[in-house]
Amino acid sequence: MMPGEETMLSKRLHGMQIGGKKGEEVEERHCRLTVMGASCVGKSAIISQFLYDTFSSDYHETVEDLHRKEVDINGSKVILDILDTAGTHEFPGMRKLAIATSDAFILVYSVDNDASFEEVKLLREQIVNERGDTNVPIVIVGNKADVGEQTRIMEQETAETIACVEWGCGYVEASAKQNLNIPQIFAEMLRLSDIPSLKIWEGQRTKRKRLLSAPLPTIHHVFETPKGPKRNSCAVS
Repeated sequence: MMPGEETMLSKRLHGMQIGGKKGEEVEERHCRLTVMGASCVGKSAIISQFLYDTFSSDYHETVEDLHRKEVDINGSKVILDILDTAGTHEFPGMRKLAIATSDAFILVYSVDNDASFEEVKLLREQIVNERGDTNVPIVIVGNKADVGEQTRIMEQETAETIACVEWGCGYVEASAKQNLNIPQIFAEMLRLSDIPSLKIWEGQRTKRKRLLSAPLPTIHHVFETPKGPKRNSCAVS
């Protein structure tokens, strides 16, 4: 781990609070979500569409970026802390810390890039191994679904079978460029997460099989952090 690497990310992961005064106990329902995947698959573009309804084709490599959004889910408020991670292996300490501290994961690949799907496979294995839990909530996202069928690396049904049946994850195909199925990614992630405020859980931890067949929660955007000066980000469809 690089010097100061863990300290920097720890502060950003744990130092955010909504409401109340400093040192005051504030009751909040949080879900800490990490978005991972190879470079140029559109991780930051997906987040940008979800948070700000914007898309840019400009590419800027992400190191790490933390976003916050408060959403209304079936009448209950949940605060999402969304960590956008680097698509390279230059920051292993930051990646390990993100895996250790996150509640759920979105793993993104590009439907026209075989290497990016292999990266998702490796990332899922790393998450499961480091957490020691095969039931960690993970959603696999096939981005760039707007590309032609002739450029796809595999059929949607095949990718969905691998993700849902073999890996026990959720699966969504999306296009950040066309703003296709972006809310469904986060709804799927919340459906797989153990958040007591969601009515479909009825206050109890539910088996993965039932989660996969449960209806998606309805997400209404309530609050989002203002979009500040642009930092390192990757905006690719």
